[in-house]
Amino acid sequence: MHDLPNAQVRKIIDGDTVVVNKAGSLIKVRLDAIDCPEDGQDWGDNAKYGLIKLIGGRSVKLEEHGADHHGRLLATIYVQEEDDDNGGWLNVNEKMVTRGHAWVMRLFYDHLPKDRQNKLNSLEKWAKSKKIGLWGKPDPIPPWNWRKS
Repeated sequence: MHDLPNAQVRKIIDGDTVVVNKAGSLIKVRLDAIDCPEDGQDWGDNAKYGLIKLIGGRSVKLEEHGADHHGRLLATIYVQEEDDDNGGWLNVNEKMVTRGHAWVMRLFYDHLPKDRQNKLNSLEKWAKSKKIGLWGKPDPIPPWNWRKS
């Protein structure tokens, strides 16, 4: 974790997009391999608020994975766990899935190691089975389908 760049969260745009200050530059970051409901979509505000609670105004580490077609930095974001005296780091992307705020984007996670793909899949399956977050709704619409309509 020590070799990952530090950044300061400046703004949460939605459940999977933030603006950070990294080395004096403001950079738009898209949380890699997950997709949260959009603004105006059912659960979109909940996902945004969930991300604010996790990392709003905090110092984070970025594991960078290139850029998306909008020019945003794709990253796995890590934040130090507040209740961990050992200085443990929390994978924010995974936590958003666990809390039922996001779908796993299986079409866009091949660059991650297999064990991390499997973990994302099992976290989503668990959240779904417990009807956590957006999975408590009768028929949640994935954001990629919602954007088409």
